[in-house]
Amino acid sequence: MMEWRIRLLRMAFVLLFTVLSGRLIWIQIFQAGELREQARAQSRIRQLLSAPRGSILATDGSVLATDGPSGAREWPWGQMALPILGLVGRDGSGLMGLEYHFDGKLRGTAGWRVARRTGRGQPWPTFDQEGAGASPGYSIVTTLHPGLQVEVEKDLAEAVLLHGAKGGVAVVMDVSSGDVVAAASVPAPTNRLEMARGRVDVGLIQRTYEPGSTFKAFTLAAALDGRVVDLETMISVKPSWDPGDGLRPIRDAHPHLGDFNVEWCLEQSSNVCFAQIAGRVGPERLYKAARDFGFGTPTGIDLPGEEAGILRTVDQWSLRTLPTLAIGQEVTVTPLQLAVAYAALANGGMLMRPRLVRALVDEAGDTIERYPARAVRQVVSKEAAAGVLKAMGSVVEKGTGRLASFPGVHVAGKTGTSQKVDVASGKYFQDRFMASFVGVIQTRPSALVCLVVIDDPSQNGHTGGLAAAPAFAKIARFAAEDPQLPWGEGTPDAPGVLASWLKSVHGIQTDTTQNAKELASLEVPG
Repeated sequence: MMEWRIRLLRMAFVLLFTVLSGRLIWIQIFQAGELREQARAQSRIRQLLSAPRGSILATDGSVLATDGPSGAREWPWGQMALPILGLVGRDGSGLMGLEYHFDGKLRGTAGWRVARRTGRGQPWPTFDQEGAGASPGYSIVTTLHPGLQVEVEKDLAEAVLLHGAKGGVAVVMDVSSGDVVAAASVPAPTNRLEMARGRVDVGLIQRTYEPGSTFKAFTLAAALDGRVVDLETMISVKPSWDPGDGLRPIRDAHPHLGDFNVEWCLEQSSNVCFAQIAGRVGPERLYKAARDFGFGTPTGIDLPGEEAGILRTVDQWSLRTLPTLAIGQEVTVTPLQLAVAYAALANGGMLMRPRLVRALVDEAGDTIERYPARAVRQVVSKEAAAGVLKAMGSVVEKGTGRLASFPGVHVAGKTGTSQKVDVASGKYFQDRFMASFVGVIQTRPSALVCLVVIDDPSQNGHTGGLAAAPAFAKIARFAAEDPQLPWGEGTPDAPGVLASWLKSVHGIQTDTTQNAKELASLEVPG
């Protein structure tokens, strides 16, 4: 009996030894790789490395937005052009403006690293690390000129304050390239929190209004291009003109009586005259010209949230639409659309796509991608465009836009004073207006177009000639006398312009921060 128990115990020990040996062999041979990886995972930590966000640069290479030493976004020029530049959220994503539109380019590619970790789960700094470094985002080179941008914001804010207006928009464009070299809106954000809450729009592309008499230039362009009139064609002008729809007649702000040529009609901004010119142009030709100039469609600028404005097709017109469209009613535009269309007139009838970004550059300052100037279409003939510019010159010399002139530079332009629409009733206010002036500044090597729109001026004059033209003159004079003209000098590949900054970030930031301090008193109030 005892011997049988001893044998049974021996067999149990042998079986147990066999199981343990098999288990050990299984672990050491078949599970070795898996267990090694588990041990490795438990003793190491994987960290994601955020990619430095690319900067937003002005056309001369100065910094408009960049990552600071702490990784937070910094704006060396303060609040300047903030609605255009946009914001970056806490997760590093662009929220609006250029930061949003070019987020994929600015963001870069995140990296990673793996390191041994301590018992508390922290990286062990003395051990070698492995991984892939983060790739910085590209920087974008805009068409904005900081000095002019500050001047535009200052002059626009002063005009809004002087005339007790609710707001305003101003934009300056290079005619040959379509470059937006400065653009501002009032009200402007007083801080970035206000901007993030959506209380401030990009007035350049999001505020729509009836252009009023500034639209007459395109009616004239269609008439000259269709050869239904020339500048010397005589028009019989009376105090009013009846569209034949049984409603109130079309009148001039200052009634005239007699026969006047077409150039005079634009010079004095006669509604009665342009209602008759529109009859010669016809609805199809006027609609086509308006559409070809870009009204009723987005311009395609590199900013999110652009409005298209309203331009109804001919089948939706009433008997009154033809003459009222000719004088800038029953159509809404954005300030950018109007500036782009006037730039086409100054560019020999060639419509250019507005450009806000010229190039992408890497951290070494090398150009990665270009965004060339793009022609859209020939809207009217060069001869028709030249005829409109000639008449616009008379507007400034002896017509409604005389306050837009300044010595030394030829200016051609057009005033506009449009009644605001009561949304509730659909009728025009009799005492609320949009005052505007848009002009062509004949600088070299390319002309500039500048538009100023003042929303609801209530003091010191409410017309485009009184409220908007003087602000235009200040902006235009600054642009014409800026020593950095012509605008093409700050190209992305200019030797040392960007590379010097990207290889020595601190120095440039110091310079631009000092500039921001010096210009603090010029910032637009909220």
